[in-house]
Amino acid sequence: MSLQGKIAIVTGSARGIGASTAVALAKEGANVVVNYVAPSSKVHAESVAKAIQSAGSQALIVQADLGSLEALELIVKKTVEKFGRIDILVYSYSLNSLN
Repeated sequence: MSLQGKIAIVTGSARGIGASTAVALAKEGANVVVNYVAPSSKVHAESVAKAIQSAGSQALIVQADLGSLEALELIVKKTVEKFGRIDILVYSYSLNSLN
């Protein structure tokens, strides 16, 4: 399966399953938007972005708590500004974020 040139948003992708999913998509050729919520997760998001770039794909990091309409609009706007479209959306979250 090739995702060459596809554009993916992976929410909650600074760590865990979201991070693994983002890198796996990149290894298949997708350019990936790395999303994180907490400012303390920025360093993890940057690490995921580096792994995506090492796989030969482009990464965009967006901090946004997708529990609000404004944040959803922000991530879509930034994605379309950089890549022109969205092909894939993977909604991932941590159970820890529910506490």
